[in-house]
Amino acid sequence: MCISPGSYPAGGSSQARRPAPPAPLITLNTPVHTVKVPVVHLADGILPAPLLAGGFATAGVLAWWGARNLRDEEPPRVAVFTAAFFCASLIHFPVPPTSVHLLFNGLLGVVLGRRALLAIPVGLGLQAALLGHGGLTTLGVNATMFGLAAILGRAAFDQLVRRTDWRPFWSGALATALAVLASGAMLTLILWSLGEGFHPVAQYALLAHLPVLAIEAVVTGFTVEFLRRVQPALLPGTPS
Repeated sequence: MCISPGSYPAGGSSQARRPAPPAPLITLNTPVHTVKVPVVHLADGILPAPLLAGGFATAGVLAWWGARNLRDEEPPRVAVFTAAFFCASLIHFPVPPTSVHLLFNGLLGVVLGRRALLAIPVGLGLQAALLGHGGLTTLGVNATMFGLAAILGRAAFDQLVRRTDWRPFWSGALATALAVLASGAMLTLILWSLGEGFHPVAQYALLAHLPVLAIEAVVTGFTVEFLRRVQPALLPGTPS
């Protein structure tokens, strides 16, 4: 901060009048329920510009990879699951002293594979524009965070279905649990990197993902079981 000589009264001491540094946004004693930092999405006004730019660049590369060799029959399926991803954010439940909503990036990863990298940015953009969840400037970082977690969940699902005794419910549930846990871990690391003032929120953010993990694991497990019975083509690479 640059202070001009006229900032001090004539004859006064600069040491006595030097302005105090701004108070941190969050302190270790700040009650979590008073903090306006989401525990699912990263909101506008929190992240530094280099991180925002890096998020958009990474999300763009991931979307490009997700769109490669897109077949004509795939966009309708991507659109349906994009809508499901958007609607999931409408389902809130309390995690005292705040509330969280469902993610379903694990489900998208299991069903869409790398095409989830197309659905997630669109869904997040709609959530930010229409519902105020997350932010537009943090869209790249949020899309990268959820997209990488979805791909990790799909990789785990592929490993599980290669087993000769694979179980559809448990394969979907475990893959989604890993995706949600990865999402929470990345969010926690980003918040933690912002400084000591964000450490209490970072710790709480990871804990807030645990009930989301449990609910989405069950939902995805039943979804995979259902799709295997009625539409196995939606689960490529799985045993018949």
